[in-house]
Amino acid sequence: MNNPLASILCITYNHEKFIRLCLESLVSQECDFDFEILIHDDASTDGTQAIIKEFQQKYPDIVKPILQTENQWSKKASGINLRFNYPRAKGKYIALCEGDDYWIGNDKLQKQVAFLENNPEYSMICSAYNLVSEEGIKSIVKKGIVSAEKEDDNGFYFDLGDLIKHWFARPSTALITNLSDKAKILEDYESPFDVHLFYHILKTKKGYYSKEILAGYNRHNGGVYSGRSPQELLLAHYYIFKEIYEKDKNKFIREQYLELSYKLINLRVSGLMPSSKIQTPELKAKIVTARKVYKDIKPILKTKNERNRLYKSLIPLQLKILKGKAVNLIFNK
Repeated sequence: MNNPLASILCITYNHEKFIRLCLESLVSQECDFDFEILIHDDASTDGTQAIIKEFQQKYPDIVKPILQTENQWSKKASGINLRFNYPRAKGKYIALCEGDDYWIGNDKLQKQVAFLENNPEYSMICSAYNLVSEEGIKSIVKKGIVSAEKEDDNGFYFDLGDLIKHWFARPSTALITNLSDKAKILEDYESPFDVHLFYHILKTKKGYYSKEILAGYNRHNGGVYSGRSPQELLLAHYYIFKEIYEKDKNKFIREQYLELSYKLINLRVSGLMPSSKIQTPELKAKIVTARKVYKDIKPILKTKNERNRLYKSLIPLQLKILKGKAVNLIFNK
């Protein structure tokens, strides 16, 4: 298949329980155009790779895997999709589906491609989804998070600021236009993630959120980000937004960068972010002190409220809790 209109990017790691449903939902898409499925398995230790090989043999012109023998995430904690799948994508459009997720409906891809084809002022479309966990299935449909004039019964359109503020786009629901100079743009970053990709996609055009449920998202303890502590995820997100802001000075990215900085400072001051919580080698080498974060963000603060947020972040969380308990004790006697 030399000229697919859409490229589906899929990343997997120890997804034996989920990958068959995922791939069945992808290969069953009924479209009036060609598409390819680019899979990267990060050296799974279960039966994930065997299932991928089964689909590759059955659909050799569509399923195109990279089956690692050594885990890449442990060596460099950055976007596997953008490093291994995205550079080989031939499609005009890029769809995402992680190996523990799945698509709902055999026309999901057709609908989203048709939308972007018919609406050139948009560069991205995403949708509602089902959250699947041990407690059951819960429909996640976003409403009322953008200004009223942007929304109707079917969905809403959004800009970069809307997405950065709320981050409602689940990657496995998304279809985006392929960046024309993807390699140059993404190579500018030390550790590119989907955030970097969505950021550049929405810098010049808007996106659309459909309230139709088009994907299922499995919440579980395993997977590509297996074992990630909240502290490790916070540190990774801090570096993502710091890097983007330092390159582009975007006001929406700046707000998120500051929010993450305040949290990081407070956790470090409170002793709630010990080095033992950071296991990924790349991140372990980049553990940052509260003093360093403080020095980095102090010169870019513009308002009294931002400066107050910074100073409050220096108060250990334990003291804030004790103060709250003392106030309740005094006034609620």
